Amino acid sequence: MKQQEGRIITVAKTLTVMLSVVLYFYMRSYASFNDSACGARATAMGGAFAAVPGGAEAMCSNPASLLEISSPELTAVYGRLYSGLSDDSRIGQGYFGFAAPVKRYLRGAAGFAWNDTRLSEAYSETTFSVSYATAVYRGLGAGLTLKYLRRGYVSDGYTALDPVFSDGYAKGALGADLGFFYRPAPRYAFGLTVKNLNRPDLGLAAADRLPVEVRAGASYAMQASLLDLDASFSGPDYTVAAGAEYSFQRRYSLRMGLAAGNNSRRTVNMGLGGRFGLAGFDYAFSLPIGGIAGTLGSHRLAFSFRFGPEADLRPAAEPAGAQRAPEKAAPPEEKTNIPQDDLNAAPARPAEPVPAQSDMLEQIESLKAELEKARAETEAVKARPGQGPAAGPAQPRPRQPAGGRRTYVVKDGDTLESVADKVYGDPERWPEIYRANTGAVGRGGEIRPGQVLVLP
Repeated sequence: MKQQEGRIITVAKTLTVMLSVVLYFYMRSYASFNDSACGARATAMGGAFAAVPGGAEAMCSNPASLLEISSPELTAVYGRLYSGLSDDSRIGQGYFGFAAPVKRYLRGAAGFAWNDTRLSEAYSETTFSVSYATAVYRGLGAGLTLKYLRRGYVSDGYTALDPVFSDGYAKGALGADLGFFYRPAPRYAFGLTVKNLNRPDLGLAAADRLPVEVRAGASYAMQASLLDLDASFSGPDYTVAAGAEYSFQRRYSLRMGLAAGNNSRRTVNMGLGGRFGLAGFDYAFSLPIGGIAGTLGSHRLAFSFRFGPEADLRPAAEPAGAQRAPEKAAPPEEKTNIPQDDLNAAPARPAEPVPAQSDMLEQIESLKAELEKARAETEAVKARPGQGPAAGPAQPRPRQPAGGRRTYVVKDGDTLESVADKVYGDPERWPEIYRANTGAVGRGGEIRPGQVLVLP
């Protein structure tokens, strides 16, 4: 009886060790260290996100795209990956990211993120990252991510039998990613990311360096749609992904993506999103149709919050904090309908008026003084050089609101290039205006007459 119990225990230990080794290599292939889509929006677009401004998700795909955020953003993601596996494994993912523009000292954008993937409390991969992006030329930005990677296993009596864990159950290393984001025109953008530049070593018993991953992408933005195409190479593996996003009612989005690579790896992805004021949500579903069998797919749900005026968060007639376009002022002589003869005749009324008549006389005297002041101002304006009728129509000029920011009122036929030419005398400086009004400018750099642009 004791011999039979000993055999059962030995078999159980052997199976446990084998399962640990299988999980080790399984998670190496599909865990977060090799996942460029940490959030729901990027996942729904098939991971084709290198040339898409990703907000607080950008640190996983391309840190240089942080330049296009217009206000601080906070994002939290929960994922259930590869649900329905035959061994009943539960793979969960959590992501937390924060990104914000930097307007003093090192001008650009910065962010930090935490990403954690766990397999049934037996295996985990954790990443802590800090990113910074800055503009290096007109329309071109560069970004750097420094990260700490940690791979860990649960310590128990069974894993102690495996020599792989003889030196410990966890290993950490430092890594670095480099990204570039180029927008030559409002509708087009290109992205390039090189991940794991230093090939961090996360091996336990032997060296296990992460491969360098190179990902390049291009995107095209229309008024209500966004298309993106990515290609990535990591050692002998490659992946090609395409994603599309359609927005409607300036609030809701529908997304779809396809990804395919070597070793029969293929996934189909879809999702949706919505934004309500300062808060928003995104959902993504990813179903492997090759490479991984016996799974019902992966789910990711993300919630985000942006700090700042609501008008800065979506395309609108004008950004928050900007003044409205001045309405055409009426001639000073029309400020009052009281004839001049009545004003001159008013003091000649009988003396010792009743109190009601006295108040009326005071109001008339006040209106008369205001009229004289307005006339004087009008004469002064007419006397200025270039202000008369012969000077022709005046060109729109930047205004200086009370808050200290310059603004420009969009006229009919204006584009970002023409505005940059009028304001700076150089149409090639349009990316500066684009970045300063990211939340107010439509897809592809669309601007509308009457819209107020903030000028950097």
